[in-house]
Amino acid sequence: MDCSFEIMCWNVRGLNDPAKRDAVREFVASLRVSVICLQETMLDVIDNFLVMQCLGPTFDGYVYLPTVETRGEILLAWNKSIVDIERVSFDPYALTGEVTPRYNNRWWITTVYGPQTREEKLSFLFELAERRSLCPGPWLLLGDFNMIFYAEEKNNDRLDRFMMTRFRHFVQEHEIKDLYLHGRRFTWSNEREVPTLTRIDRDFASVDWDLMHPVSVLRVMSSSVSDHAPIHLSLSAAFKPKRRFKFEAFWLNLKGFEEALREAWVCDPSILDPFRCLDALFCNAAEFFQAWGEKKVGNIKLKIAMVNTFILRFDVAQEARALSPAGGMVEENA
Repeated sequence: MDCSFEIMCWNVRGLNDPAKRDAVREFVASLRVSVICLQETMLDVIDNFLVMQCLGPTFDGYVYLPTVETRGEILLAWNKSIVDIERVSFDPYALTGEVTPRYNNRWWITTVYGPQTREEKLSFLFELAERRSLCPGPWLLLGDFNMIFYAEEKNNDRLDRFMMTRFRHFVQEHEIKDLYLHGRRFTWSNEREVPTLTRIDRDFASVDWDLMHPVSVLRVMSSSVSDHAPIHLSLSAAFKPKRRFKFEAFWLNLKGFEEALREAWVCDPSILDPFRCLDALFCNAAEFFQAWGEKKVGNIKLKIAMVNTFILRFDVAQEARALSPAGGMVEENA
């Protein structure tokens, strides 16, 4: 029987800022993904504590490619209760591992952070071909390739047609499918007044991987955390785990918090066992603050989702026309 399996791929443009790590963790928590591929982490060393800071406690498996000059900066993490990734291989611009889901056969995953120069890109494609020859079978290839396929994947005519041809040749030679991206045409913006927009983040799948996951859906999302759009791949039906209470840090700054805390932190005086008493205190406080928080600020997750929806609409609009500094659209050639 299938269970939920979702993968997110995202160039986060740095995780060395604690505030950014918090923002990434909040975004990841809203998706409940099983595997995460992050590029451009800007971190030389990653440990358990940092993974928990960035992604939350459910991601108890991870490997990473550290920053070496202009290469590396990849983090691959997963939830071991749903999937495991073994036999990991490290290349200058990629991480590859064998995925063992709890619901299906094994397959390979390769997550990449492509280089910038033409010489490095040619070496990158050669290394991918070498790695593929060592890892036969169903294959998912995803990440920030820093290359495009076709001219329409960039909103201006500054194109490297030689590399576009080489990239297409690589895909055709290895018979991998470019998964259709729902939601937007582009995945990266340089965020200037007249922006350059490209689709350099993408997912490819071998034919046997695609047959293994016939209902997979790839969609692009929006976030203010990075100039790259997060790419979300769902392989099966949505998963609805048991809802858990989460204490929101901003509650501390709301008027009346201390009074609410005193009211919430109570339990039945007849409970004499200190452990049962502590459990009752936590349960009562969780129930109280869940209702108190929604009464004070409403459904904060819904509000965040609404803001991200507006960001997505502006991103889509920007692909067709320029935006004014105030955020309103202005007609082209105006």
